Amino acid sequence: MRNPKLAPLILFVLLVTLVACAPAVSSPSLISTETAPASPSSTEIPLTPTPTTSPRSKVIIISEGNPWEDRVITWIRERITSQGWEIEVQRNAQINAGDSSTALVVLLSSTFDVNALVAQHPDLPFIFIANAPLPESPNLTQVLLRDDHLYFLAGYLAVLIAPDFRAGALLPGDADTTAQAFRNGAFYLCGRCVPAYGPIVTFPVSASLTPNATADTLQTTLADLNKNRLETLFVPADLLIPDYLPVLESTGWRLLGTALPQKPPSNWAVTVTFDLEQGLETAWQAALIEKQATTITVPITLKDINAQWLTPGRQRLAEQVIKDLQAGWVYPLTPP
Repeated sequence: MRNPKLAPLILFVLLVTLVACAPAVSSPSLISTETAPASPSSTEIPLTPTPTTSPRSKVIIISEGNPWEDRVITWIRERITSQGWEIEVQRNAQINAGDSSTALVVLLSSTFDVNALVAQHPDLPFIFIANAPLPESPNLTQVLLRDDHLYFLAGYLAVLIAPDFRAGALLPGDADTTAQAFRNGAFYLCGRCVPAYGPIVTFPVSASLTPNATADTLQTTLADLNKNRLETLFVPADLLIPDYLPVLESTGWRLLGTALPQKPPSNWAVTVTFDLEQGLETAWQAALIEKQATTITVPITLKDINAQWLTPGRQRLAEQVIKDLQAGWVYPLTPP
């Protein structure tokens, strides 16, 4: 028998269950039909260009008629042609501090205070070409042309190629140091250079001559030297002037010097000179590439060789002396 009181309760439970199981009604999503305002367009702000430093592209050469000037200018011009650099040759030591185009300064004169000039421009590399060194500086590369080396080798060669040691030299009047180096070079080869046949004197002999002397004076000087029956004569570049060349050629002696004349005489034996180009290349690398100041002694080299007089065997002897000079094993001003 059913209990009439339970029916309403059962109905209520069924309704609650149906409501709980019914699917949830989703709320409609709201879609805006208004167009979003466009973001303001960005305006490009022009940038002020950053100032740049012009590349250094100039070599200044300061010279007061240095005898090596032409060779230095020629070498530097060939060295910088591919780089598009320019050369400026000056006769006074004036460098514009505001000129940022200068890459290098080459000094061929020491009549001014070189160290003061170098100190005024500490960010600029300098190459100084001279016969004697200066106090060192971090931006100064020095190229030394040792005249005592040059004249020592000239004396050595003069007696080396002269029969019976009969060698002589024409030297400038103020050439005391170089004259001593010339004699020491001769003594280095033969000790006491005394010939086997008369007239017997100690060679080499020498005579002083000024570059402005006349050809007649030269004739008289050579005649005096020839009392000793010379076979070889050394003549430095500053005495190889055109007016002298016919007189020197007429002697028939074997001539050697520090520069080959434009019209060399037929009796030219050998040129004893500095290998300046090699020294400049080493200095260029040190000053501009490695940026390391140094001091370079330029080696001696032999050119315009007449192999009949300076034979290959004699040349090898001379080249060994060059190496010993460069290495510091030989002191040109100390008697052997």
